[in-house]
Amino acid sequence: MTRVKICGVKTVEHACVALEAGADYLGFIFYRPSHRYVEPLTVAEIVAACRARFGGSDRWQAVGVFVDEPIADLISACTVADLDVVQLCGAEDRDYSGQVGRQTVRVVHVDGEGVPHGPTHASEHGADRILLDTKADGRYGGTGATYPWTAVRPFAEAAFLAGGLTPDNVAEAIAVAQPWAVDVSSGVERDRVKDPDLIRAFITEVRRVDNDRG
Repeated sequence: MTRVKICGVKTVEHACVALEAGADYLGFIFYRPSHRYVEPLTVAEIVAACRARFGGSDRWQAVGVFVDEPIADLISACTVADLDVVQLCGAEDRDYSGQVGRQTVRVVHVDGEGVPHGPTHASEHGADRILLDTKADGRYGGTGATYPWTAVRPFAEAAFLAGGLTPDNVAEAIAVAQPWAVDVSSGVERDRVKDPDLIRAFITEVRRVDNDRG
């Protein structure tokens, strides 16, 4: 089964829509320049509401997305927000990853030809998994830009696949790259706001292609 992460969640409503539809991960952005940024206390409220309704980390997991955050601030945010997983998107190294104290996902950026700019084995980053995503114009994700999925298939089996995924193309992306998980943010938004119908449609497509593959 392909895992699903809905990233850039900012409200209880959208978190519940995602979990009701079958999401495995909710991503919360702790990078302040992003329009998707949320305060740790707000995330704590969302996580608590979803834990009460949908269960604990054996059912779904809360992911904090960070970019070069001072390690003390990251640990504080993780504690306040009750995060299960940390996603590192900046220049954090193995030593930094070793101080996180939670499951860690290391973002490996991919260029327009699908060539990764960094090692593709999580262990080389001191992480548990990698996440393949595009980077453009000083942004660290959520760009809506795709790349050739065939190019990343050799190392997508244990990775999150991100970058321009939408309800319209996620089935093809899974069929071509065969990733462990898919990650979407802008692809389920309208005017920079999460759209419940797009969230449901995205997850429905993931489950459909999974069922077709048997």
